[in-house]
Amino acid sequence: MQNYRRIYVLGSGFSKSFLPSLPTLRDLNSYIPGKIPSQFPHLQEYCRHFLAICNGQDEYLNIETLATAILSTQIFPGEKERLYQENLRFELLRFIASVIRREDPLEPSAAEVLGRFIKACANDCGDARRETLLLSFNYDALIERAIAMKPELSSKISVDYGVHIEPADRSAEKTNCEQTIDLIKLHGSLNWFPLKGVSDELDLKNVCQVETTDRSFPIYEEDTPIFIPMAHAKESFLRGSLFNLLWAKADYYLKNAEEIHFLGYGFPKTDINNLEFLLKHRDRIANVVVFENEDHPDLKRLRRLLGKCVISRDAKDYLSRVF
Repeated sequence: MQNYRRIYVLGSGFSKSFLPSLPTLRDLNSYIPGKIPSQFPHLQEYCRHFLAICNGQDEYLNIETLATAILSTQIFPGEKERLYQENLRFELLRFIASVIRREDPLEPSAAEVLGRFIKACANDCGDARRETLLLSFNYDALIERAIAMKPELSSKISVDYGVHIEPADRSAEKTNCEQTIDLIKLHGSLNWFPLKGVSDELDLKNVCQVETTDRSFPIYEEDTPIFIPMAHAKESFLRGSLFNLLWAKADYYLKNAEEIHFLGYGFPKTDINNLEFLLKHRDRIANVVVFENEDHPDLKRLRRLLGKCVISRDAKDYLSRVF
């Protein structure tokens, strides 16, 4: 495989910087339990039950513990309990996707900075060398939307996900672009869906790309996108070829990159697997850009972990000065 000289690792702070209405993990927690919409009754009932057995202490209930508890259950006393758990899992994933999916337009200044960043990260299709890879932990389609909304970008740049994902509208006319944004999304994407009628939705051959402007969107609109939720129980999502291949490629590219930049990713201490996955490359980490107050415990923790490469700055503001 072709190596990349430079890798940008994108976290939720990156997307939030350009689209403030886009929820981060902290924002999602504010929905639980009281703001979960009524269209998710099983999830609402589960939260009420969980709070009851915790004597109403809501500090025990957040999106990570909720998702972990629901996704980790594997043994059921009977068919009724298994079906109930399937409903819970379905509602959990639909709830997360519905909150994170945002079609809000970018502010002109944000669109300008993001456009410059995309242009700077684009690779020429005719060049065997690859300069820049974007490695994202986000589900949102911010990069894809930013390209689609600007004709000067969409006419020249397409997105390469590192794996072959066919569009749902396979008969639609395809545009051959001069450049690609190479974007590996390690946790999936809100514009990836399982093909209709498949038995294993996480196998690569069963995944399609669906945009809101596609002719096929109405038949996928009520389906659940393919993404790994914010939970410690992620093993069930690694059974097929999709995520196994994405993570294997990311590991290879990180090992061979000359420099690695982190934008809006705070190395959460609860995610031990990601820490191990990323910190073994610390000798090539150029900078870590996070937006926290100077006295915030997370910023102090990061500087103890990574040293002087940690920069406290909004990602959009940082990129506006670099590009």
